Amino acid sequence: MRNPATILCTAVLVSAALAAPSSAELAASSSTAPAAPSSAELVVSSSAKPFTPKSYIKTVLDASPTMRKAEQDFKQSENSYKAAVLDAALPSFTFSMSDSLYDEQDRRLRLNHDEVSSSLSASWNLYDSASSPLRRIKIARLDYKAARLVLLTAKQAEAVKALNRFYALYSAQRRIGTAKMNLASRERQYKDTNEQFESGTRSRIEVTQSEGDKLQSELSLAQAETAERKALMSFNELINAEPEAQQAVEISTQAADIKLPLPKEDVAKALENNFSLRQQKLSLEKTGLSNRAGVLSNYPRFKVDAAWRKTGLGILGTPGGSGAGNPAYGLGASLSYPFGFLGVQNSLELDVLESALISAGLEIENSARALKTSVLSAQKDIELQVKSRQLLEFQVKAQMDTTDNLLTEYSLGGASFLQLDSSQTKLLDSSNGQITAVNDLDLALANYRVLLGEKIWE
Repeated sequence: MRNPATILCTAVLVSAALAAPSSAELAASSSTAPAAPSSAELVVSSSAKPFTPKSYIKTVLDASPTMRKAEQDFKQSENSYKAAVLDAALPSFTFSMSDSLYDEQDRRLRLNHDEVSSSLSASWNLYDSASSPLRRIKIARLDYKAARLVLLTAKQAEAVKALNRFYALYSAQRRIGTAKMNLASRERQYKDTNEQFESGTRSRIEVTQSEGDKLQSELSLAQAETAERKALMSFNELINAEPEAQQAVEISTQAADIKLPLPKEDVAKALENNFSLRQQKLSLEKTGLSNRAGVLSNYPRFKVDAAWRKTGLGILGTPGGSGAGNPAYGLGASLSYPFGFLGVQNSLELDVLESALISAGLEIENSARALKTSVLSAQKDIELQVKSRQLLEFQVKAQMDTTDNLLTEYSLGGASFLQLDSSQTKLLDSSNGQITAVNDLDLALANYRVLLGEKIWE
């Protein structure tokens, strides 16, 4: 039969190594709950269904005021785009009514509907060499695309924040489990040390040291519980839940499916799809269109406009009017050339526009170089984290076996106090390190997808 302390150490390993804890044990308090859970299940919530990273992100996005504001801003941009398209592609109508309330001919203050004049007019720009309707529609379209990217960027940022809160709670809850197991092991050791002191095989110093280690484990558990409370409040904040409402979280990491090395083709994917770089490219395209209009406006400008006007509408009892020239309509063309003082201002304005376009292009070049470096650096970090996680898994298993053997020897009076204490500490550190490694790797993969311009909330 295995030593009870050995069973405790085995539980430490299981608690730290499992990636998907269950909330079944807490659910056992309800009338429909299953029987006692297995050792692989972690009690963290009264919720029937634990949160996964994906479900938590969805809940956060649904509850986020930041996202609601971003969506409202996008709707405004969408309406602005539609208005710009209509303004550029369709005639503009103006209705007016006027009346003379007082004049030198009749100095009485009056309001006479017989003196009211009314008119309806329409104007339509058919062609403008400097700012054609088609160019204005293109600029409005670019503004709309940019607004959509702003919305996606806000959604991505909120999803990353949610993931960080999720893994902070997951880590804190797991550390409580390892802290409890370590405390149980220290209490067992303290009991054995006292018994062996009574029999004369252990010294008073070892008893004191063992008691100090037990007290330190109690403090570590209290610290882990405090950290879990804080992480829980931060977790609940993003889903509008009560600060201390219990939550269950579980993960199903895909880290094991990673094929190293990561493909170099991801650099090209990032350069094409990264949200921030796409925004800069849209901005450059818009600057190019605006600059072209600015350049053309410094040259002879040719416009073609259509106009229509009818006066004396005869509405609401006001005087009507008809006859020759009412309504009036026509098609006109104009040619203008504002060249300032001998064209000096025109030349300077052209230089300014050209410099602005060149600067925007250089900014994109800088951003593309930085993005390429970020993707390649992230690849190396992920490769290192995968190897680190594999090493920690090995260390936990190896340290568990070592502690298992030392506990057996210690209970028989063989192994020294320092050997057992060192082994238990290493096991605790390795178990917590393994939890951190799972978190760091999954978060690194999420941030890598951000660089590639992927929607991490899907």
